[in-house]
Amino acid sequence: MSPADLEALARALDRERRIIEAQIATFVHRVGESGGYLTDRHRTPKAWGKAACNWSGPEAGRFVKAGAMLAKFDSAAVLAAEGGLGVAQLHALAAVVANPRVQEHLADGEELLVGQAGALDFDDYVLWLASWERAADADGAHDDTERVHRNRTASASIVGDQFFLDATSGTAQGTQIKAILEAFAKTEWMADWEAGLLTHGDAMCPHLMDRTDAQRRMDALLAIFLKAAGAEDEPTGSGFTVNVVVSQPVLEHHLLALLSNNPVPALDPNLPGRRCETDSGVALDPYDMLVAAAMGHVRRVVMDSAGVVIDMGRKQRLFTGALRDAVLMHSRWCVWPGCHRPAAQCDADHVLPWANAGPTDTGNGGPVCGHHNRWKATGYRTWRDPQGHWHHYRPDGTEIGWRNGTITATDHVFAMPAAS
Repeated sequence: MSPADLEALARALDRERRIIEAQIATFVHRVGESGGYLTDRHRTPKAWGKAACNWSGPEAGRFVKAGAMLAKFDSAAVLAAEGGLGVAQLHALAAVVANPRVQEHLADGEELLVGQAGALDFDDYVLWLASWERAADADGAHDDTERVHRNRTASASIVGDQFFLDATSGTAQGTQIKAILEAFAKTEWMADWEAGLLTHGDAMCPHLMDRTDAQRRMDALLAIFLKAAGAEDEPTGSGFTVNVVVSQPVLEHHLLALLSNNPVPALDPNLPGRRCETDSGVALDPYDMLVAAAMGHVRRVVMDSAGVVIDMGRKQRLFTGALRDAVLMHSRWCVWPGCHRPAAQCDADHVLPWANAGPTDTGNGGPVCGHHNRWKATGYRTWRDPQGHWHHYRPDGTEIGWRNGTITATDHVFAMPAAS
């Protein structure tokens, strides 16, 4: 079977699975609505499902929530009955709909909530749902963030021959700490690799390194403390940049709420392009974002409605500096379908190759890992549609992945010239 035929068969089988999953959820909901679970003295539909089908508690609970969501959202029920709503997307959406603090926004948000389930890759959809839920339940989300920040802790202790470091904080502090640790760990990795090349030459490979990843992270942590102890101008390590992606309306709304003496109307959670998160997809409380921006520890990045970062530099052969950062923020990970190598570990690649007059600007770039960057040069094509979604085509013109059929390669052959 060809790669396209294999994918088509997998999608056909998955469609049947989606339909059955929705049917079970709907059936469980009807058992609950009719009171059928009470006949044998089960306390809840969840308990009935566990007894009838030997489901686990979490599994039964997911079916109860999914059934309630399908009963509330007619559009989701129709889509699920046709096999158009993924199983994972079904349960992720159901969990959000079950939140009692977002109920007032569900009627207006149904089209967007259901529509995005079929438009986004699953990992992006989960992050989008979390962002929508945070906006719809702004007070609750802010209270949760405040509670975590109040309860932040850090302790260091020595027990016997071991040292223990334990810390808990909110995401605003955590993303900065994580970025710094990863940068220092990468330096430790490069040191091991260079040492290994001197010993093993061309035979060097990762498993010949002297230290494990865990050991390098601990040594990186020590290096951070030692650098901080000896630094005068940068004692906090703030030279490491954390990018915060925020839409202009969100920024303006929360600045107004912070500075105004009068109450400010709540921000519509269904606002297109609404974002307030790190470039790796960690949702941030808007007030944390404002405080961090004022302190100079983050860089604010504004995107257009399709998720393209505004132009940040002059034309050049390579994506470097701020321009490279902007390109890597077009996706949280490698844009190749099914690859989830973090964007920070990817190359900033030209969509339309430089050799074919492809410009070095933010609209013609995206993060691609080294493996897929090389593979793309063997006749594969990449294109980004006006909604910001990536499409990838084989040399024969067939599209890779679940978006196959939504846009044909011939429709956009102008965007896919011969590879250099």
